[in-house]
Amino acid sequence: MKNYRKEFNYIIYYSDSTNEQDDLYFYTESFGQDKMNGIFKLTLGLHFPEILFLPKIENIHESWPPYVDYRIMQSAQDVYLGLLYEQSYIVLPDKQWAGTVKIIEKEVKNVRTQSDSDAQFTYKSTLFFITEEEYEIYRQEAEKIHELNDLEEYREYETISKTRTEDLEKYMKVPGFIKEKILPYFDDRDLYEISRKRDEEGNIIFTQTIGNK
Repeated sequence: MKNYRKEFNYIIYYSDSTNEQDDLYFYTESFGQDKMNGIFKLTLGLHFPEILFLPKIENIHESWPPYVDYRIMQSAQDVYLGLLYEQSYIVLPDKQWAGTVKIIEKEVKNVRTQSDSDAQFTYKSTLFFITEEEYEIYRQEAEKIHELNDLEEYREYETISKTRTEDLEKYMKVPGFIKEKILPYFDDRDLYEISRKRDEEGNIIFTQTIGNK
């Protein structure tokens, strides 16, 4: 297990469907890589929380929340919808809804899906809509983060990350978007994972630092 340097900034880690350790990879095995192009995740901290970035879902406005049938998934759009329900925080490009946030409660998710499994959703999904131009910017920045993840330095029992938010914010937009737009919707568990909590007034503040010295 990686032991990251003790500091107030969380690291950002990139993953996509080519990573055999990521659950996105299992979708690739089932549906093919061509349906997974453009999908990626940014993980804050060591392992959680995850933020999923999905390409545009056509005509999502026609039936909201969308209906998902896991038994007959075939197209890329089916895959996008299936992943949408399985993640807690999702970023989607959509011109009509750009700048808005929509939440699908767990009870609604269980009503709007069909599956061969008897498993029930136990968490809500929060969707953050952005423009297609913003999505392309974030996608390009995520690829740079992916390259930086490979430049981590290992010193004895300590890992020095090249993707600290205070550094990335100097020349990237996606860290600021996450901090300003997504973090306020994190639940207490996810805030804890990045050494944060809400104070009595609801403001997000630092708690303990990350890792050990």
